[in-house]
Amino acid sequence: MDIEANPTLKDKVCIITGAGSGIGRACAKLLFSYQVKVVLVDVNQDNCQATEEELKAIGNPDNILSLKLSVCNETDMSSMASKTLDRFGRINILIASAGILRGGGGVKTALETSLEEWEKVLQTNLTGTFLSNRAVLPTMLAQKQGDIINISSVSGRQGRAFDSAYCASKFGIIGLSESIAEEVAPDGVRVQTLLPDAVDTPLWQQNGTESIKSPVSLPPERVAEFILYLLTLPRDTYLLNPTIAPLKIRKKRSKG
Repeated sequence: MDIEANPTLKDKVCIITGAGSGIGRACAKLLFSYQVKVVLVDVNQDNCQATEEELKAIGNPDNILSLKLSVCNETDMSSMASKTLDRFGRINILIASAGILRGGGGVKTALETSLEEWEKVLQTNLTGTFLSNRAVLPTMLAQKQGDIINISSVSGRQGRAFDSAYCASKFGIIGLSESIAEEVAPDGVRVQTLLPDAVDTPLWQQNGTESIKSPVSLPPERVAEFILYLLTLPRDTYLLNPTIAPLKIRKKRSKG
């Protein structure tokens, strides 16, 4: 995609939660290459720093703000919005990609999942999406313009064995996002939810048994490219809960 073909991206301010790895890092690198000012938010400072260093190698470091914050913490999310405004004066985009697959202890059935593990996944994935969205909405509503991309999953449409908490959180993100979208659309704020299938990220690599791994997965860069497409749609258009999935190409059989 040509930067000059999408001048509306240049100098936009984009907050990315979960920017330290996976989809979040891929989005940060792609949007930064399109001259978007990026705010990197991650609870893991080392990962966030690694993303920042990659960006500094390709562009102006003044257009990067790196914040060690937790999406689970209401005060942290308020600080995320206020520090972004202090640095850049506006918030145009939020990509809410922070998430975890499990609360610890490896692959478990719902019966084996503790309340602590359940609550950790729901708090990070669902409550974290709520808190990050709520933190940026006052600014976007005042601007009468903004884009929010919330990352759900195909597991938000169909439950998977051994992923009960994760699936519940991703189902919840879809409902939450649809509700917010209805509330803020009249004021020019667009909320879209993306449902990726298997993506080759540290989160997906938590699947330790081959029986629940997908034989084919998307690189996170492909998901970032689709998010870029969602952000560049005409302002009177949005996609309702699109899925992005790897094409399962049949391998050629060897002769002989």
